[in-house]
Amino acid sequence: MSNDQLKLLQEYAAALLAPAEIAILLDLPLEERKSFVVRCRSQQGSAEYEAFQRGRLQTKLELRQNIIKLAKAGSPAAEPLALKFIKEQNID
Repeated sequence: MSNDQLKLLQEYAAALLAPAEIAILLDLPLEERKSFVVRCRSQQGSAEYEAFQRGRLQTKLELRQNIIKLAKAGSPAAEPLALKFIKEQNID
């Protein structure tokens, strides 16, 4: 994939689109789409995997930062989510 396509892949993954949807937006030929999806989901080290995960994780980070900010401000809806994040990290 070109650098421009990888940038778009990361952008689309940050919007939480599925790899199959991204393949269509990137106008990949039908016969290449299945292998593209596999590379995005499971071929660690491939450029597609790295771009997809980077985009997805950037959004995950932003969402968590917002939830933590809200929890610190006393949001009753955000506090249980922030506690869940702490438990996921085994920080207790």
